[in-house]
Amino acid sequence: MKTVYTGCNLIDVEDGCRIIPDASVFVDGDKIVKAVSGKADTAGFTEVNLQGKYVAPGLVNLHAHLFGTGRPSKVLGGGKLQKVLIKLINTRAGDKILDKLVLSAAVQQLRSGVTTVRCVGDFKYSDVRLRDKINEGRCFGPRLLVSGPAITVKGGHGDGTFAMTSDSTDELVSFVDKNKSAGVDFIKICITGGVMDAKKKGEPGELKMNVVQAKAVCDRAHELGLIVASHTESTKGMEVAAEAGVDTIEHGSFPDDGLIGKIKAYGGKIVATFSPALPLARLSPELTKLNEMCVYNSEVVLDGMTEGAIAAEKNGIPVGLGTDSSCPFSTQYNMWREVCYYSRMTGASTAKALYTATLGNAAIAGVADVTGSIKEGKSADMIVLDGNPLDDLTALKAPCKVICRGVEVKGKVKRNAFIEAKLDELYKTLQVKHEIRNR
Repeated sequence: MKTVYTGCNLIDVEDGCRIIPDASVFVDGDKIVKAVSGKADTAGFTEVNLQGKYVAPGLVNLHAHLFGTGRPSKVLGGGKLQKVLIKLINTRAGDKILDKLVLSAAVQQLRSGVTTVRCVGDFKYSDVRLRDKINEGRCFGPRLLVSGPAITVKGGHGDGTFAMTSDSTDELVSFVDKNKSAGVDFIKICITGGVMDAKKKGEPGELKMNVVQAKAVCDRAHELGLIVASHTESTKGMEVAAEAGVDTIEHGSFPDDGLIGKIKAYGGKIVATFSPALPLARLSPELTKLNEMCVYNSEVVLDGMTEGAIAAEKNGIPVGLGTDSSCPFSTQYNMWREVCYYSRMTGASTAKALYTATLGNAAIAGVADVTGSIKEGKSADMIVLDGNPLDDLTALKAPCKVICRGVEVKGKVKRNAFIEAKLDELYKTLQVKHEIRNR
C-alpha cells in the first residue's frame, strides 16, 4: 500500500529538530520513500491530509520488561506471594500466561507511540517468542530487541525471577551461549542489586558480580557479536562495568572524572530510567507498596542517575532513555513521561529530549540505520501529534496516529486512572535539586 501524509509539520530530528512546514511524507509498504516540503506530486499514493498536525519519529524505549503492568504490588518485593507466582510461571501453563502478558504489554507500548522496544530481561524467553511472532507476521507489535533472561550471580538482582543465576564464572559464560542459541539480540547482566532487594539504608545497588565474572561474560558476548547491557545502580557497580567493558550501563550512579574517562575511552553508553526512580522516591510507600528503606534508597539512585546522566552528556558520552516498565508506577505506555522527566531533571532542551528518545536511542540500540528519524529508506515509524512537542513535551502523551512499519496502529491505550493521577500530581511538584541543575 502506498500512502502519502500531507499538510503536516515534520520534525527533522537529524537537523536539530527543525520543523519542516507543509511537509509530505511518502510511504510505500513499510518504508519511507521521501519526505518533502511544499506541493508534491501524489499520483499513485493514497493521500491522508494531516491538516497542520506534527509528525515525529516513533519513540524508542531502551529499557523495558514486558512481564508486568506497572501496578504497585507487594509481589515485587519478594516473599511467599512472589514464590507462589514464580512457581506458577514455571509450569507448562506459565508459558501461555507469559505470552499473553508480554503481547499485551507490547501492544500498549506501540499504541502509546513507542515503535521500538528494547526488552532487558523477561521470563523464560517470552520476549524472544514474541519478537519472532512479530517478525514472522503472526501478530502485530513494535520492533523488539530482546535479551531473554538476564544473567546474575546468586543473591543478585533478578535471582529467582527473570534471571539465570550462578556464582561459577564458567557457568555464567555458558549462559551467554545459551541465550545466543535462543536467538537473543543482546545480553543483559546484573552487576549490582537494586532498590527493592537492597539490605541497607543508603546502599542501593550493592555490588554482586565481580570484575572477573562480569568481564568473562562481556568478553564472550563480544566474541559472539552481542553487546552487553548491565543493571548498575551504584558507583562501585559502574567501576566494575567500565573494567568489564559493558556497552550500556543501565540506570547509573555518581561518577568521578576517572570513571567517566574510562567509559568514554571504550565507547560505553548510559541509559537513564527516571520513570521508576521518581515515583518510588517521591510517592508515599503506602502507594508504592514498598518500605521506607526503598523510598530512601530510590532517592539515592535518582540523584546518582541524574548526576551520572549530566556528567555523561557534558563529556560526550551518549545517554539514552528507558522506562523500566513493570516496576511500580512504570507502566507500558508512559515513555512520554520518561522524555519529560529527562528534560526536567537534567535541564535538557525539548529538542534534545526528543532527539534522545528517537534517533539517539536508536543509535544506542544499533538500529539508527533502520528507524529513529523520518528519512528516505528508513522504516515508516512515525507518530502524529496535535501539538508541537518542541513547545511542550507533554504533546507526546496521546498521539492521534501511530504508524509502525507503514501500518497505522489500531486501538487506544488502556490507562490506569489511579497511576496516572498520582504521576500527574508528582510531575506538577517536581523540582530539580539546585546543586544538580547548576553543575
